[in-house]
Amino acid sequence: MSKRKEQTAFLKALVLHGNPEERAKLQERMIRAERDEQCAWRALWLVSLLAVFSGVGICYGAVLVPHFFHNSSHVAVKIFGGLGLASLICVVAFLCFWVWCRAVLNRIQQECRRFIMATLEPGGRKARSHFRAPNEEPQAKAPRVIVDSNCETALFAPPHQQPYAHLFSFRRTS
Repeated sequence: MSKRKEQTAFLKALVLHGNPEERAKLQERMIRAERDEQCAWRALWLVSLLAVFSGVGICYGAVLVPHFFHNSSHVAVKIFGGLGLASLICVVAFLCFWVWCRAVLNRIQQECRRFIMATLEPGGRKARSHFRAPNEEPQAKAPRVIVDSNCETALFAPPHQQPYAHLFSFRRTS
């Protein structure tokens, strides 16, 4: 599995922990973008194979057709030349389409990363989850009163929770 597919699978797994409505939209968009990219990649390979096949046909005709360089009106030369020209035009078109699909998938993956980071933020987590964080106290907003052995009272504010954004950093691939 390529690094890109591993990252996409990882993002899909992380998105499962978010809001169900947003999660469904992101998953559907990511699946559609992946399908479009795969379709464009396969079409690019198909027309590239046709271009190579037509190039081999023209080379074959150059070797076996007598007077090839003096008279190029042979039927095989016309067929392979037309197929080669058409496939080269399609290669350029499908290459542009594949790059565009890749850019769309990159944008959707970036939206998934933002969605995941918003889900992991302490404020966002409380709104989306029924479970509390492992280091979160039940009364995190109220100051705690601690009484020591000398019967002195001290007020302590709850510890500041840092956002989870500093824990994760995704490198952009492609």
